Amino acid sequence: MPTVPVPGGHLHYERAGQGPLVVLLHGIGGSGRSWRHQLTGLADAFTVVAWDARGYGGSSDPPEGWTIADFADDLAALLDQLGAERAHVVGMSMGGVIALAFAARHPQRLARLVLADTYCGGGTLPPAERQARLERRLAAVARGSLAQFARERAGEVLSPQAPPALRAEVEAIMAALHPAGYRQAAIALANADYRPVLSSITAPTLVIWGSEDRVLSRAESERLAAGIPGARLAIIEGAGHASNQERPEEFNRLVRAFLLAALG
Repeated sequence: MPTVPVPGGHLHYERAGQGPLVVLLHGIGGSGRSWRHQLTGLADAFTVVAWDARGYGGSSDPPEGWTIADFADDLAALLDQLGAERAHVVGMSMGGVIALAFAARHPQRLARLVLADTYCGGGTLPPAERQARLERRLAAVARGSLAQFARERAGEVLSPQAPPALRAEVEAIMAALHPAGYRQAAIALANADYRPVLSSITAPTLVIWGSEDRVLSRAESERLAAGIPGARLAIIEGAGHASNQERPEEFNRLVRAFLLAALG
């Protein structure tokens, strides 16, 4: 599992397959491990790379004051290390916000964009909701262990019908988070508002939303689809917030068809 240097640290990623490059960006409670079904399910047609964002998994922790824009610049640095001029980018939840920042800061490096169960950032939420989310996340870090938070949170990102084995997998990934990295990501996400960039995105865009998502509403996905020129919205019935993990076959089918359309 490769690790590459980036300014001020290093990034770890997993890689599978051969073909056009697709980079997968996980959510705030995930890691590269969250994409195992995509690493196997899309590798027959694409080179699939799932990173550990700065502060996650095998990657180094970010410094104080880290922002969503900094995550986006890390993605550009990763492409440099991979020798890639451009890539398709698939962003889940926080990863989708990073993808929006990447589209704004490095538009020439974005081929196609998939935004899954995401929004424009915490700065778009009503102040009370935004503060409550941030305080809950910071409190989880302050306890010194994310194990309890993982037990509480794992069920929220899945539908009530999710099997126990999947819940256990999601919980294990959350419990392995870096407290320092998670804290910086929570603050960065709470301060982000990428609504102003939507109309300037020129990359073909697919928005995906799980019909059982209890973290982010359908209205958030509709805002993305309406705001990005030419974007379309696809609904995965029965999937919770972690739609790529809960309904991987449907998720992969949507992503595959959308990205293969780029090849004519």
